[in-house]
Amino acid sequence: MSLMEKDMDVIKTSLILAIAITFYYLLLQWPQGSDMQANNIYEDNKRLSIDSSEYLQTKPLLQPNDTPSLSAMTEQETVEDVNVGGVVFTIENEDLILEIDGSNGRIFKSLFKGVKETLGSEKPLPLLGADNQNSYFANSGFFDDVKNSYIYPNFTKVVSAENDDGSVTYIFSGESEGLFLTKEITLAEQGYEIKVEDGIRSDGNRESTNVVPYAVIESESPQKKDLGFFSPERFAYHGPVFSTNQEKYEKYGFDDLLDESYSETSSGGWVAIIQHYFLTAWIPEQSNENKLQGRFTGSNQRFSVGYTGEKMYLQPGNAVFSSNTLYVGPKLPEQLSKIQADLSLTVDYGFLWWLGKPMYWLLNIGNSLFNNWGLAIIFLTVVIKLLTWPLSAKAYISMGKLRELQPKMALLQEKHGDNKQAMSQELMEMYKKEGVNPLGGCLPMLLQMPFFLAFYWVLLETVELRHSPLFWINDLSDMDPYFILPILNAAGMFLSQKMTPTPPNADPMQAQMMKVFPLVFAFMFAWFPSGLVLYWTMNMAIQILQQWWYSRKTV
Repeated sequence: MSLMEKDMDVIKTSLILAIAITFYYLLLQWPQGSDMQANNIYEDNKRLSIDSSEYLQTKPLLQPNDTPSLSAMTEQETVEDVNVGGVVFTIENEDLILEIDGSNGRIFKSLFKGVKETLGSEKPLPLLGADNQNSYFANSGFFDDVKNSYIYPNFTKVVSAENDDGSVTYIFSGESEGLFLTKEITLAEQGYEIKVEDGIRSDGNRESTNVVPYAVIESESPQKKDLGFFSPERFAYHGPVFSTNQEKYEKYGFDDLLDESYSETSSGGWVAIIQHYFLTAWIPEQSNENKLQGRFTGSNQRFSVGYTGEKMYLQPGNAVFSSNTLYVGPKLPEQLSKIQADLSLTVDYGFLWWLGKPMYWLLNIGNSLFNNWGLAIIFLTVVIKLLTWPLSAKAYISMGKLRELQPKMALLQEKHGDNKQAMSQELMEMYKKEGVNPLGGCLPMLLQMPFFLAFYWVLLETVELRHSPLFWINDLSDMDPYFILPILNAAGMFLSQKMTPTPPNADPMQAQMMKVFPLVFAFMFAWFPSGLVLYWTMNMAIQILQQWWYSRKTV
C-alpha cells in the first residue's frame, strides 16, 4: 500500500470517528445543575440570611406614596381596615397569570396562558409554585440594617389601577412599628415582564435607620425528573446564572452552591435561575451598586439567588423606594434584550453561538413567512445549503470526475490484479493527472457538522418549537411518533452512498462500516427531537439533488 493510500485511509477513518464523536457529544449532559430553582439571601457588609419559616411571615412592600405613581387611576378598589393575610390575588395579562399572597406580597405562582403543561392539555404550564405554594417563589423588600432583621409588613389595604397603556398595578400597603410599607406590582398588557417597586416611610416619632433593599428567588431542593435519554431537557442547563460587570453571563450551578456560596458586587447586573426553555430573573436598577449572591441553606434545604442594593438612610417622616424588574417566562431573546441587553445571554447556544444566533434569526424569518416552525426549519435548511453551495459544488464536480474515471480504474484493477501497491501508485498518478480528489465526497458531510451541532443548541433553546406541529408530527421538540423521518433519512443515506463512486482500492472494512452507517443514524434519530431530524433529512435530500445534478453535468 502506497504512502498516499495510507494517508487516505487515515483521513477516511478520522472522518468516520469525527462523525461518531460528534453524535456521541450530543448525548453528553452538558453543564448540568439540578432541576429547579431557589433562593435565600445575603449581605451588605453583614450577611443577610433568610430562614424559610421566617420568610413566610415576611412581606416586602412596594411603593409608599400618599399618591400612587400611576399615570391614570381609571379603576380603583380599596379594602379598608381589612387584613388581607391569606387572601390570594390573581392578576393576569394576555400571556401570564400571577398569584400573589396578600399577606406578604410574595409571587408564589405563575402560569403561562399560551404554553400548556403537556401536549393536548388545556392546563397552563406553571413555573413559580409548580409543586406547591412554598416550592418556588420570588420576593423583594427591605432589611433593617440597624436591627439586623427583615422588615415584615402587615398589609391591610389593596388598590388596583389600570394605566393608560393597558397595564394593571396592584398596590399593597400596611404599617409595622411606625413604618408605612407599600408594594407596587405592575403587569403590562402583554409579555412576562413584571415591574416591582418597594417603598417604606417612617413616621415622625421613629428614630432614623438604615434599610437595605433586596430581591430574591427561593426554591426547595430541585427534584430530578424522569426524562428520556435523548430528551433535549435532559441536556439543557438547570441552575443559577449571574451577570456582573466582570462576567456578563456566569453559570454557577446548584452543585456549586452546595460547595460554596456566590457573592459579587457589580453596578447593575442581574440574577436568574434558568431551566429548559424558561427562566426567572431579577433585574435591579442598572445605575445602582448591587451585591449579587447565591447560597444553599442546609437547615431548610433551600437554594437562594438574589441581590441586595445600596444602603438607604431612612429619616423620620421620609420615604425611600427600590425598583426592580422581575421576569418570569420563556426564553425569548428579543423580549429579554429589551429588558436588559445581557439578559438575552440566558438563551445559550454554546460555543457555536456565532452560528446559532443567525440560525435562530433565519428560523424567525421562516416562521414569519410560513407561519409554521416546521416549515421554518425547512426554510433554514435551504438557505444554509444555498450559502454553502459553492463549496459543495467543488466536491460534487470532483465526485463526477471520479465517476468518469471508473472504467479506467477497472482496467487498472484488471491489469495489476493482486499487486495493490502498483495499482495504488498508478491510481494516484491518474488522480493527480485528472485533477480529481478522491476524498472530495467527504466535504459535504464535514460542512454539515458545525451547522448540525449549532442547530441542536438552537433546538434546545427555542421555546417556540415546543408543541409546534408539522404534518404528522405534533411536537418538533420531541421524537417523531411514527419514525418516518429517521426512515427517510436512512433511505437518503443509502441512496447517496450508491451515487458516490467508490475507488477500487477502497478498504473493505471501511466500505462495510459506511454501509452500516445509515442504520446507525436511523436508530439514533428515532429518539432525537423531530425538528433536528427534519433539518438533517432535508439536508440529505438537497445533497442528493446536488449529487444528481452534477453527475448529469459530468456525464
